[in-house]
Amino acid sequence: MTFDRIRDLIESDQKLTLGEVLKGLTPDERKACAKELVAYERKHRAEQRWSHGETLAIAGAGLLPTATALTPWLVRYRIWMHYRTEHDQGIEVLLDVLRHRDPAWMPDLLAKLAAKMPTRERWRQDLKTIIVAFCGDEPPDADGFLLHLMDSEALADWRPSFDALIPRMLAAVGSGAVLGVQRGSWPEFLRDRTDRQVLLDGCLARLQQGGSASEMDGFLVLHEVVKVTMDETAKHARDYVAMLPDSRSTVAGLAQEQLKWLDDAGRLDFALLADASRWVFGRTEKKLVRSQLSWLGKHAKAHPDEVVLTAAELFAHESADLRGHAVKLIVKHLGATAEGTRAEVRALAEQLPADLAQQLGVTAEQEHATELAPFEARPFPEPIATLDELTAELMSAFGRNAGHLAAPVTERIVEALVRFSWEDREKLSEAIQPLFDKHTWLAHREEHGDSEERTPRSEFIEVILATRRKRRPLPSHVNTELDFARNMKVRANDGAIAHRLARRLNEIAKGLVHLPKPALVSTPTAMSGLIDPAVLAGRLARAEAEGWQPWPRDLRQAFDRLPRDTDAGPFAALTGTAADQVREWLATRTDPVVTVEQRTFRYSSYYQHVTDTGFYAVVTPDLEQPHEQLRMYDEWGPMIEWWPTVLPARRELVAAHLVPHLRSRTQSKGGDGPLLPMLAEADGPAGPAVHLALGYGLGAELTVNRAYAVDAILVLAARDQLDGELLGDLLAKLLQHGDVVLNRVAPGLRDAARSGAAHQIWAALTALLPRLWTHGRVADLVELAVELAQQLRPGGDVEGLAEVAARKGTSKMIVQAKRLQNALGGAA
Repeated sequence: MTFDRIRDLIESDQKLTLGEVLKGLTPDERKACAKELVAYERKHRAEQRWSHGETLAIAGAGLLPTATALTPWLVRYRIWMHYRTEHDQGIEVLLDVLRHRDPAWMPDLLAKLAAKMPTRERWRQDLKTIIVAFCGDEPPDADGFLLHLMDSEALADWRPSFDALIPRMLAAVGSGAVLGVQRGSWPEFLRDRTDRQVLLDGCLARLQQGGSASEMDGFLVLHEVVKVTMDETAKHARDYVAMLPDSRSTVAGLAQEQLKWLDDAGRLDFALLADASRWVFGRTEKKLVRSQLSWLGKHAKAHPDEVVLTAAELFAHESADLRGHAVKLIVKHLGATAEGTRAEVRALAEQLPADLAQQLGVTAEQEHATELAPFEARPFPEPIATLDELTAELMSAFGRNAGHLAAPVTERIVEALVRFSWEDREKLSEAIQPLFDKHTWLAHREEHGDSEERTPRSEFIEVILATRRKRRPLPSHVNTELDFARNMKVRANDGAIAHRLARRLNEIAKGLVHLPKPALVSTPTAMSGLIDPAVLAGRLARAEAEGWQPWPRDLRQAFDRLPRDTDAGPFAALTGTAADQVREWLATRTDPVVTVEQRTFRYSSYYQHVTDTGFYAVVTPDLEQPHEQLRMYDEWGPMIEWWPTVLPARRELVAAHLVPHLRSRTQSKGGDGPLLPMLAEADGPAGPAVHLALGYGLGAELTVNRAYAVDAILVLAARDQLDGELLGDLLAKLLQHGDVVLNRVAPGLRDAARSGAAHQIWAALTALLPRLWTHGRVADLVELAVELAQQLRPGGDVEGLAEVAARKGTSKMIVQAKRLQNALGGAA
């Protein structure tokens, strides 16, 4: 038998025939074919690594001589199995081949495979099947194997010896997520096969340990299935208390219910209840805190001093509503306490707002608004100095865990590629070879070209590839001053800024081959993307002295990065064509008209029809149809994280292009980096488009995106460019239309106000509140307004406040409205 026959079966994907051939090999034939298989696979992996995976896995199982050789092979080449099933021709053939060989090193192979199985994803059911088939009564206890075992139809194959794995299963991170999915099988199965105490201990330990929402949901299901008794709850009371401080709200809610059940039966020590209350009072979930405070208050007659002092822990809570509830409880029972307790409560009350402290007979010093530090523009990083540094930046940019590329990173890489390519192209190509060795797709693209649509990211890659291509003269029909990218086709929905960026990069890539330059003139001098006019004048002076012209789009990008107040002065002494062009552009620079309008986006495909109406920034001229622009269709291609630095002196236009994307982020957890802070650091008017972008940013689904919106608000406030009234007006429109939700927006406004933008946020609230009195969660904004009114003493009135404050009742909105009216000097 020659390897040629085996290779033909691999490449024709004939799994059954391949298995029979492998079983018929003699030891000598197997040894010879194994060497040829390794050599064949090395070449195959470099050229077409994603094909023939199943037959390669079978061939490796039939030929490779040791567990050390076969383990990475089977990890690399998988048998694709239907999720959680074992009825697959490929895996049956592989198992048959291994059974026929019956190698002495099988236990070592199983241990190595188990150790290599992933834990976050459970798609290696083929490896799990191999282990189960050959492990006998000694299964491995690696987390990856255990999670795959749980996430499969393995109950029928369960052996008594597997019972010893159950404690490790419970401890494996990820098992809770499986338990939640397998609600109708594994929880009950574990309950029936495991010692009850072992199961309960493992469940409670994982709930204390914490984890993702899906992880905790699984152990909550297990807790429900176990049906914990009163005696078991009493025995584990301290375990439930330990879940209260920083666990997920669902877990804390379970712990609170179990402890309250115990207390209602008279079996919970009051000291433990007080400890539990202190932990809960440090949480932000108002429902949990209110429930705990009410529960604690039931013990006030028996333990007045302890209850009052424990409730006083809420004086430091961020919610004025909860502080008010605590004050009300304390006022009710303070007379039954000792003098020492009353003195301690009065001391603690000094941290309360003045009106709440007054109810305890304390005059509290009013807190003053935080002052913002002056804004200072961040300088752009120094250029990449060496080829080694450039290679490291490229390896990081394309690494396995690489995320979106920040604008400064890409700008520095492109600048260095142009500079080093001019100085010594061969040395540059040699230096970045490790990038091509690690990412073989780059070499393939270098050789065969790119069939993708033109996007900024594809053009960025083209710039890298261009540095390794031989220099060629321009075709005879192309003028040397031609804009290389003028006819380049780009993707339709990416928007004008993405098109501008893609064409600029395309020009650089082609320029490196046909018309090299010693340097770029458009590299920023500030992190915002702006260029110091004097620096640009110096770069143009160098080009004049050395006798070269900047690439046309490079020059245009440099001009677009000049601050808005730049005049022709720095360029007056220059005589070259580039300087003439810059002076002409400066003389004709104008601002477009920007308005916020409601537009409807319609999109149809073979499986859905979308009709979506929302608010967009319309820019005339430049962006008359904003709703047709990019809206998270592609996370990578448009390189949206680069946009704010492309037109840093035209902030309104950039913001208008970002609005459709930011609007989509209110329903998407994708992160794009500090888009809004970069926009805030840029130049040009900050009008309705910028403030609309802030509004959508405050309503983003991802917490970090909302934090970036707050950062942007603080930057604009520090620069005296935040229009609070405009922000409030736009937020009112978004909230009334349902584009954003108040439980996301309110914390962001609070954080911005407490961090130094108190005056601007107060202006926003005075514009916002009159249009939200009927909103279900407006009380959160009223509470913030009370805080700011007590700090700023603005006087005046808020439209509609008097009517709300005059209502009867004790709802949070009415209580906070009365406090706000009092803070503004009205009759509460």
